[in-house]
Amino acid sequence: MSSMPRAAGLPRSAWRFAAVGAVIVGALLSAAAQASDICQVGDPANAGLGLAEVRPSKGIDLRKTEAPCPDDSGLCKSSLHLKKNELVLTTSRISGPYVCVYVAGSSMDVGGYVKQTDIAPRPPLPLKAWKGKWREAFGNWIKLRVEGDALGAEGEAFYPSAHPSKEEAPGGPNTGDMPPGPAAPHNNVAVFAYPDDHGPDSCRVIVALDNAALVVSDNVTDGGICGGANVRFSGDYYK
Repeated sequence: MSSMPRAAGLPRSAWRFAAVGAVIVGALLSAAAQASDICQVGDPANAGLGLAEVRPSKGIDLRKTEAPCPDDSGLCKSSLHLKKNELVLTTSRISGPYVCVYVAGSSMDVGGYVKQTDIAPRPPLPLKAWKGKWREAFGNWIKLRVEGDALGAEGEAFYPSAHPSKEEAPGGPNTGDMPPGPAAPHNNVAVFAYPDDHGPDSCRVIVALDNAALVVSDNVTDGGICGGANVRFSGDYYK
């Protein structure tokens, strides 16, 4: 996993879209619900996320979410291709042989379908593996601590970076704070939200642990839901 340079003024979903290596999959889907609203920010299925990886050697193409998709036709093929061993974060939103997925490291509105047989769960990691201070290439940081069977967090995100030039940000960077939790990891994924506000317009930070890296997503699509304008927590973090 690696980070790409950002274009000034763009949200992270734009500059990370082609580089991220993880996906988030949604909860059980009825036949009547096969429509474009299945992979949205604020989906309550986000509480059951888990970590997996892409299996086929040639990779997989995400399938579109609009009815009558998903299927194997060219009409349902999206523009996003995921390579072998790229990470996926799973729940159980199922439509036949397909599961609905979100691209991690991006906004939670970037999603589609993949076949369930094309992904494989990652083995769970112990709670102590999460502990420590994790840093991202543009200066964002997240500090995780163990609180019983859950995790507490603190952290800060910046736009365009933690230390921008005066030309980039004459008044200094826009900033945002990490929701503190607590969050109990499930299948190597923890969702941090403010305890008194779980609405779709409240900042949520979705953290997946893959050995030496945190792959982080958020539910930011526009504006400053997690802080100032264009502030995002999404990205790859390392100790």
